[in-house]
Amino acid sequence: MTVLVIGSENTGKSDLAEKLAVNTGDKRRYYLATMKTIDEAGRARIEKHRKKREGKGFITIEKERDIADALEEMEMPEEATVLLECVSNLVGNEMHDSPERSRLLLKKEPDYERFSDEVTADIRYVAEKVRNLIMVTNDYSDGTDRYDEETKKYVKVLNMVNERIGAFCDKSIDVREGYGVESV
Repeated sequence: MTVLVIGSENTGKSDLAEKLAVNTGDKRRYYLATMKTIDEAGRARIEKHRKKREGKGFITIEKERDIADALEEMEMPEEATVLLECVSNLVGNEMHDSPERSRLLLKKEPDYERFSDEVTADIRYVAEKVRNLIMVTNDYSDGTDRYDEETKKYVKVLNMVNERIGAFCDKSIDVREGYGVESV
């Protein structure tokens, strides 16, 4: 099963995704954390998420990019549920910290398609190797007029990756449309 949980910030996406992961019944549960900490606010957010998932049986693997490599750290991934938290951070990290991928967006004519295809290919590879993949991502469809050019580029590729992921998922849950933790 491959599930995408999408919505705007602070809508309960993470809580819903954790509940879905626990409800698979898999004894092996991995939390694939992609957030790169750069300040105290980021560290506080990570700590908040760690406390919320205490006692739920997750093994945390921190992988800011190149997430397919995380499979090497998993015992019997084909019998595991993986919660990828989150695609939004992964895309940003790939844009800024991956020399191979960031070059695609630095060209005079950025190759958004190839960048999005490569990030999506990594995610799909993980999905094919594990029993269940549950992904959390943000949606910024409220318009990009207020953003600077770099942020507009990020939003564009994130939306492209989200669209590609949604195409191969068994289920997408949009928390903006009234879905909530109680409805699972």
